[in-house]
Amino acid sequence: MAGTPAWDSCDGGCEGGDTPGQLTVHFAGMVATSNFPQDTKDVMGSRNCHPVKAAPEYVITLLRCAPSFSKEGCPPSCEEQTAAARILAVDAASIWNALLCCFPSTSQARRGQQYVLGAQRTIGPEGGCVGVEQRVTVALPSCQCPEEGES
Repeated sequence: MAGTPAWDSCDGGCEGGDTPGQLTVHFAGMVATSNFPQDTKDVMGSRNCHPVKAAPEYVITLLRCAPSFSKEGCPPSCEEQTAAARILAVDAASIWNALLCCFPSTSQARRGQQYVLGAQRTIGPEGGCVGVEQRVTVALPSCQCPEEGES
């Protein structure tokens, strides 16, 4: 999905023992790179074929329900806030570990998928949600220039 996702799946079903939430991955942008992960400043044209790769940046967001005021106007208890903080910490570690442990094997390349973990930050509370945002930049395979005589 392109663009920042709407935070619209944390407002219902937050009662009880479940920890519902919303997991999204969205495309944040892309740069050209000939020396991953640095952006290339090489001039490209039809006479020079640099081994340029596309490097898209993705944002992984995991949102959970945030403790809020009760119907009577009472603030969340210390226990509710502690439980929410624990869930947030587990979610942050889970995303981090999933990228470190599982993402490299998503490529057939000999050394695995090339990627750079960007900043991870907590987001919210907003609209009843609180969560984690993790950025990751991925090196896609470079295109090969056509051989002479090919089009």
